[in-house]
Amino acid sequence: MSVPEDLAPVYALEMPPQDPRPHITPYEVISHNYRDNRYKRWLDTGDDANAAQRRYSNDFFFVNSTPKFRLSRSHKFFAIGSCFARNIERELAAQGIACLTAGTNIPAEFYSGDRDARAAMNKFNIPSMIDELERTFNPAHREPGRYIGVGENEYFDPATSGIKLLPLEQHAIVRDSIRETTSRMAEADVVIITLGLVEAWFDRPSGLFLNTSPHPRAMQQEARRVKAEGPNGQPSRFVHMRPNFAFLRDKMHRLIQLVSTYAPKAKVVLSVSPVPLQATMTADDVVMSSSLSKSQLRVVAEDARDSFNHVDYFPSYEMVMNSPRAETWEDDEIHVKPSLVSQVTSAFVKGWID
Repeated sequence: MSVPEDLAPVYALEMPPQDPRPHITPYEVISHNYRDNRYKRWLDTGDDANAAQRRYSNDFFFVNSTPKFRLSRSHKFFAIGSCFARNIERELAAQGIACLTAGTNIPAEFYSGDRDARAAMNKFNIPSMIDELERTFNPAHREPGRYIGVGENEYFDPATSGIKLLPLEQHAIVRDSIRETTSRMAEADVVIITLGLVEAWFDRPSGLFLNTSPHPRAMQQEARRVKAEGPNGQPSRFVHMRPNFAFLRDKMHRLIQLVSTYAPKAKVVLSVSPVPLQATMTADDVVMSSSLSKSQLRVVAEDARDSFNHVDYFPSYEMVMNSPRAETWEDDEIHVKPSLVSQVTSAFVKGWID
């Protein structure tokens, strides 16, 4: 399906094209890898505790990773991305490691339920992360109004997560808190980016990708308007998109470029959130759509790891997805148990941080 004319600029690619060269490994490197990689085998052909087959018998599936760079306990960490990023932050803080998002001051009554104080900062797609950095750091950044009115002095902010319908003055409080917290990224030695989802909504009037689905009342209002205006009226303001790899790679490189501009001393550690897609807007089974989303993001993360010397990948996704379900998931089969998050974070600290 072709992209509508008014949305074509959204899909314009900004970054250099992908380098088509394959990975070519010299024989001497292959020999070294085969000799020294204790985690190279899937089948346990003897008494091999590191074989993947054996690791499946454990309560926690450890995945070995060799960092491109070492980190320090004295470093300052900043996390951006999906809700799994908040889990990692809490565990790092519990181990005495400085997390720059600590102290985010968003009133609990502004949330739609019992949530982490930083939940409004969750960013589920790459364009939303780019948007947040531009809003915070770029003094030339200008944007049309993004708050979507759904009732008398009731507005929805599609750039946040978990926030109720609020008056504009209360949204301003949330926005100021998010901006203040995000600005601390400039101090970071390490930026952890947790990639969440691929499916996303785009808002024609603001020209922005939404961080979450449009509020149901906003969708209902828009459906009534489109029906009343008929086929000759304006198209729906909300457009659902499932971006392709070229778009995702382009935006991933743009995001890293921004992080490197606004946090110039920071190393970047990428991860993919194991939290599945809660609902798909496509005709596919939600399990298929979620698998596609995570697969695309995993490839995007690997491409970034290959493309930038200061970017690496930590396999938290693989650890969670290969651990026993009974030990991994809460009853909703969506959220990861805190005990498993603690094990993942401990593996990161032990393997990556001096």
